[in-house]
Order: sequence, then C-alpha cells, then structure tokens
Amino acid sequence: MKIGNSLFRSKVAQRFFLIFILCALLPIIALSLFSYAQVSKQLKNQSLKRLQSSAKAHGMSIYERALLLETNMELIIAWNTKDRYGFSNKKRITNYNTKLLQHFDALALITKSGELNLLHGEFRDLPKDFIHQALNIEKDKTNILFKNAKETNTPKHIYMLMKINSDNKKSQVLIGEINSTYLWGIGYENILPPNTDLCIIDQVRRVLVTSFPVDSETLEHVAIENNGSTPRIFEYQDSTNTYYFSYWSLFLKSRFHAPSLNVILRSSRTDTLAPLAKFKKTFPFVILLFFLIILLLSIFHIKKSLIPLEKLKEGTLKIANQDFNHKVLVTSNDEFQELAESFNLMTQQLNRHIEALTARENINRTLLSSLNTKKIINTALQKLYIFFACDSISVNLIIEKQPDTLHSYISTDIQVRRPREEFFHVAQKDKKVLSDNPYHLEVDAKDKPGFLSKADIHTGNLYIVLPMFYDGSLKGTLALGRTREKEFFKNDLQHARQIADQVMIALSNSSLIEELEKLNIGTLEALARTVDIKSTWTAGHSERVTDLALKIAQVMGISSKELETLQRAAYLHDIGKIGVPLSILDKPGKLSEEEFEKIKDHPVIGAKILEPINAYADVIPIVLQHHEKYNGKGYPYGLSGDDISMGARILAVADVYDAVVSDRPYRDGWVEEKAIALITEESEKSFDPKIVEAFLIAITEKYTNMDLLNWEL
Repeated sequence: MKIGNSLFRSKVAQRFFLIFILCALLPIIALSLFSYAQVSKQLKNQSLKRLQSSAKAHGMSIYERALLLETNMELIIAWNTKDRYGFSNKKRITNYNTKLLQHFDALALITKSGELNLLHGEFRDLPKDFIHQALNIEKDKTNILFKNAKETNTPKHIYMLMKINSDNKKSQVLIGEINSTYLWGIGYENILPPNTDLCIIDQVRRVLVTSFPVDSETLEHVAIENNGSTPRIFEYQDSTNTYYFSYWSLFLKSRFHAPSLNVILRSSRTDTLAPLAKFKKTFPFVILLFFLIILLLSIFHIKKSLIPLEKLKEGTLKIANQDFNHKVLVTSNDEFQELAESFNLMTQQLNRHIEALTARENINRTLLSSLNTKKIINTALQKLYIFFACDSISVNLIIEKQPDTLHSYISTDIQVRRPREEFFHVAQKDKKVLSDNPYHLEVDAKDKPGFLSKADIHTGNLYIVLPMFYDGSLKGTLALGRTREKEFFKNDLQHARQIADQVMIALSNSSLIEELEKLNIGTLEALARTVDIKSTWTAGHSERVTDLALKIAQVMGISSKELETLQRAAYLHDIGKIGVPLSILDKPGKLSEEEFEKIKDHPVIGAKILEPINAYADVIPIVLQHHEKYNGKGYPYGLSGDDISMGARILAVADVYDAVVSDRPYRDGWVEEKAIALITEESEKSFDPKIVEAFLIAITEKYTNMDLLNWEL
C-alpha cells in the first residue's frame, strides 16, 4: 500500500471513510432529525403554554383588582361612618379618601327610601330600575353588576354594590361605578402581553369587553370546550390569518355575587410561534456547517493516520520474518509515534519476554502447588534468585501479632539451601514509605531504610523493594539486590511485581489453611472436652491420650497424613460415651455385666455419630476399633493382629495407659512404673509389640509437645 495523491485508492482509507459514514454521519443525521422534531415540538408547546399562562394570569389579575376595589369600598365605609347616623357629607369623602376613589368613576349612597346621594363623580346611563334592584341585593357578599351602555361599541358599565347596616337599623347601599379600563387591564393601563388581544365574556356568552371582533363561532367554541376551571387553547382561522385562542374561566361567585367570566386571549400564529420559525431557519445551516467540518476533519486525519500505519505494517512483516533489528521511524508526535517506539522496544525484548513468561509460569506453578509457608518462601527465594539474576534476595514478612516486627528470610548464595532468618523492628515511617509506593521502591544501598538494614547484602548496591499487600494491608516486602552494572529492565519490574503478588497469594493461602487446621483442631479439642467433662473423673483424658498417641506415632515414623488422622481420632475416640448414662461412668463400684455391655457400645455409638462427616471417614475405623485387642479378645468385633488398623492399635496403648494412671471413682490412679509394667505385660496379648516398644521410648524420652501441623519444612 502506497499513499499517493488519491486518498481513496487505499482500502483502509475507504473502510475508514465508510465506518465514518455509518458510525458518525448517519447517527448524527438521525439525531439531528430527532432533535429537530423534539425541539420544534417543545418550542410550540412552550409558546402555547405561555399563551395559556397569560390568559390565567390576566384572569387572576382581574380578580385581584376586584378584591382591591372591594377593600377600598370597605375602607370608605369604615372611615366615613358615624357612630349612629351613617355617612357624613360628600366633602369629607373627597378630602380624606381621594386615593380610595381613583378607580371609581362615580360613588353614591342609596338610602332605604331610594334616595341617591352622590358622593363622588357622576353616573353615566344609570338605568331607571337600578336603584330598586340595588336595594334588594344580598348583604352577605359584595355584588358586581354589568349593564349595557346606550352607545354602541362601548364597554359595558360595571357596578360594585355593598350593603351597609347601621345601628339605627337603616339599610343603605354603597354603589360605585368601576373604571373599566382599570378592571380589565386594557386601555391606558394595558397589562396584556405583547401582540395579544383580549376578550371577556360572561357565562351566557355576552361580550363585556373586547379588543378584536368576536363572532358567534368563537363564542360557541368557548362554550363547548370550557369546563369552568381548566385553561383551554384552540386554533382558529379567519379569512386573513390564523390565530390561537386561549381562555380561562374566572369564578367570581366564591367571593362576589357576580357571574362567572371567561378571559380570552388571542395571538396570531405568526407571533405565537415566532421562536419556532427562527429555529427552523437557522437549524439546517448549523447542521450543514457541522457536517462539513466533521467531513473535512475526518478526511484529514484518515490521511494522516495512513502514513504511520503503512510503516507499522512494514515493521510487522519484518517481525514475521524474524528480523528483530528492524526499526520503525514515525515522527507524527502522537500515539502512532508512541506505538512505533513501543514496537521497536518490543522487537528488542520479544525473545527475552517469551523466556520470561515461561520461567514465571514455572515459578507460579511451584508456588501455588504448596501450602507450607516455609516451603513457599524457600521456593520463591531459589526461583527468583535465578530468574532475576540477583546478587541477593529476601522475603520480609510482618508478624501478625507483632505488627512492628519483620521476620526476614535472606538468601545471598543459591548453593545455600536454607535462607538466613532475622527478626528486626520496622518503623512506622518505613511502613508509610512502602504504603506510598505500592508498586515498587528503588533504594540505594547508601540510603537503606530500617527494614533493609538487618538484611544487608554485601554484593548489592541497588535494591528493588516490592511491597506485598493483602486485603489492603501491608503484609511484607520482597527485596531484590543487584550491582549497578546489572540494572533492572522495565519488564523485570513488571514480572517481579506480578510474582510478588503471587507469593503473597500463596502465603495467604498457606496461612488460611493453617488457620483452618488450627480451627479444626480447636473444634476437636472442644468436642473432646465436651465428652470428658461429662464425668469429673475423665476431664482432660482425650487430650492426654492424643498427646501420648502422637508421640508414639512419631517414634514409629508414620507419615504426616496418618498423624493428622490419628490426632483427630484420638480427640474423638470416646465421643460415643455421650450415649452412656452418667451413673455408669461415675459408678464407684464394679460394673454389672449389663452395665459393662452398655460401656462396650460406646465405640459403635461414636462411629455412628461420625458417619455423616465425609472428611472423617478415615477416623471412624480407629474410633470403632480402639478397644480391640491384639489377641482378638477385645470389642466390639473381636478383631486381632493386623486386622486392627494401625491408628487403633496405637490409640489402644495410649488409652489404657492414661486410664490406669488417672483416678477413677472406684480406685486411685496407678504410679507410672506400675502402668508401664502393665503395658509391657500385655504386649502380644492386648497390644501390638512394636507399638509397645515405641511407647516405652516415648515415655522414657519425655517428648515435648510440638506443632503437629507443621511436620515438613
């Protein structure tokens, strides 16, 4: 492939461009169309909602102004009422209540006799029957009345009436003619939104005020759609234009004796959807510009990427032909250049890397195949010493119960089989240094921290320290030492880090197994004590028998697995005594034949108790046979010789010895010499002679207890 003047002669370039079209342009086009539809819908909905909100807001403003006018009339009544005789003269009204009267065209008092006392302004076109109607209004609420004007095309007169009751029982009515421009919010006090017309009709579709011609179709539409509370909107088209109408019902009856009103706002479709029209004009140009920019940038970068790609292709062909000396030169100052540099480094280290992976796999397999802590450490030191060509290596573990102490295993010579062990203090500041550098830490011999001072390596003057963590806690370090002439490569550090993690995992697995074994032994001891404590005379019997049986087995040199089985069986050998009555176990005299038969059942009972536990399958024969005798006169089955399992034969000797030297309710414990004599006399009768010989050695040498779970290094 050669990159010439024509970009799309390259198959890779064609593929890149096709991918761009499929993955970039097509989704962008789809997203643009979707966005266009959604934004258009949202803009239209927002515009219509604004018109709806405006209708409601204007209706509420009318209601608020009506409340203010009612309050003004109440204040006029309060400020101008005498104690007993009603209103004072008009002069007082004018002097003190000018602000309260500014939104009334006229104000008058109607007495009970029907006399009209004018207090402010002049009434226009007051109907003849109006005074009689005013005297008959309800007194619990303020009344608002709408009356037709005599002139055509003029707003209707609006009257507010409030009944007054004085102490002399005379009912009077305060009547005011409201300034319609103030109440409707039009005219010189116009508060309508821009480009909006207003129409107000009452509940019988009478037009009270309008700023545009209203036909019967519009009124009928409002009557059909209106439910009395919810704002509505509909589209209407006349001969010249299309309009949106929004209307909102104003329920005055909650406060006044007045008809319900419908507040209608009209706005032309062009004005209402002006934001949408502007968006529709600009959106295609924005999308087109966006596409052009992406297209040009994609072509430029596709072409720019193909040149280093060609060089990398040539380099891979060289590698395929095992030419690891070929260099790929790319000066693009981007990831392609970094890729070329990484490619060149790969060609230099490929052979070594393959060998390193093989060696590391062997180390990991060896580490994870063992569950013994010291064996894992020994293996790690030996394998890593060779793998990294170290001058020295050490594994340093924090002691769990002494977190400020390190147990160090140091190897400076591969010929020495066992590492040197040291214990030394580690300071908190050194722990912090390790925690702050969890991957690795390079340390010069001249500036060694405290945790390396005791692990001094004479031939090394450069240390790579690899902290080892488990569950987020620092558990130790792996330290590699080399001379300055043998520097560590980057891959060496990566392998070392991974191996250090594997060492930590292997050690953690080993520790976990050891903890499980300790838990298992502890559980067995607890079960043994549960059985022994049933009788005060047998307390501690199972633990003493276990200790002696293991000493005998060690003298005989049996395998570690058999030792584990014997230990478990010894702890549990008398578990069947749970089924024997305490009165028999603690009987001070000789047992009857029937009582002895019950005692003889305890091995079988113990075997049945352990039978559901699969892990104790090897333990059951020992528990079942530990009262069998070498000459075949034991119980429960009368087995003899080698038919009795080795563990049961060992346990029989240890059990009898502890039984005779311990106090019982029917006798005192024997002295040691007498008990040994009994065991010796019963050799080849009750006991295996070889086991008796091992017993005599074990008793004579007085072996001390040891960790029975750690027989192998």
